[in-house]
Amino acid sequence: MERTDAEEAVTDDTPETRGAAQQPRTGIASLASDDFSVVNAIGGVRGVVESVVPSLLFLALYLVTHDTALTVEISLGLCVAEVIVRLAQRQTVMGAISGSVMVLVCLVAAFTSNDARNYYLPGCIINAVFGVALLVSQAFRVPGIGLVVEFMRTLPTSNYREWYRAWHGDARLVHAYTVVSWVWIALFVVRDSFQIPLYLTNNVTWLGGIALALGVPGFALICWISYLIIQEPLHEHRLAEKAVHEAEGDTPDTPNTQDKPDGRG
Repeated sequence: MERTDAEEAVTDDTPETRGAAQQPRTGIASLASDDFSVVNAIGGVRGVVESVVPSLLFLALYLVTHDTALTVEISLGLCVAEVIVRLAQRQTVMGAISGSVMVLVCLVAAFTSNDARNYYLPGCIINAVFGVALLVSQAFRVPGIGLVVEFMRTLPTSNYREWYRAWHGDARLVHAYTVVSWVWIALFVVRDSFQIPLYLTNNVTWLGGIALALGVPGFALICWISYLIIQEPLHEHRLAEKAVHEAEGDTPDTPNTQDKPDGRG
């Protein structure tokens, strides 16, 4: 896999490594960034293309040919081409492959069953798993989104209890994370509420269309809403942390690069 933000943060600032260190966080982890961007959250233009094009191509090919095997073969060719492009750009083998893992899983599901609708089954399962996991976290009053954001923001390597208390003791921040977790649960529920009935009725056309509409666009919308909810309490929490460090004389000479979206000081 590609290096994490933590690994980038401790990399020497050389011309060879500076470009890698400037990679912004994506997905839910982007909420931990000081300068959040919806574009960065969805992986930029390239991230959108690599997320949308395979599913769009799969749906279009199936609607034209109604041949699951042929559709999978052509879609697989696109995945292989994307991996080759990533390797040509000097990404690691695991990094190049990881970007296509989910698509490959979906293609395998469709091919082995010779049923185009099963291309969307892994996504339905993932929505259900994430939704249930967040519900469990809410039941224990440890909002799952908060765990992810705080882990990416401060990246604890020891003394997890102190790390947990540091953010969970901030009532306003925890409340914001709780609300955001419910927002993400809503996204997963809405996705499966539409997709599962369409899957069961074998309506591939609408299933594919809904999956595309609630995929990247839905993800981008929820990321933006999440940022609006947590930005102020998280900013105040950061200021409080800084004040504590300064009072303890523990302020580092350089800013904490782990709390930056790109690992720069």
